[in-house]
Amino acid sequence: MTTREKAHAVLDHLPEDRVDAALAALEAVEGRDTSVEAILARHGEQRLDPQEFERQFGSLPTDDEG
Repeated sequence: MTTREKAHAVLDHLPEDRVDAALAALEAVEGRDTSVEAILARHGEQRLDPQEFERQFGSLPTDDEG
């Protein structure tokens, strides 16, 4: 199955009241790099290294799934 076929399948299964929002979201990112690195760069941000993450957020609760 191609990516285009997958997209059509997803749209076909969306409730009708969500289709317009889904299409608007797709149009908003058309032609843009949507990788994490690109999004961070557009906002002048960068990934936190593990030590900085720990300093910022401490020990976060887990759901014991890994």
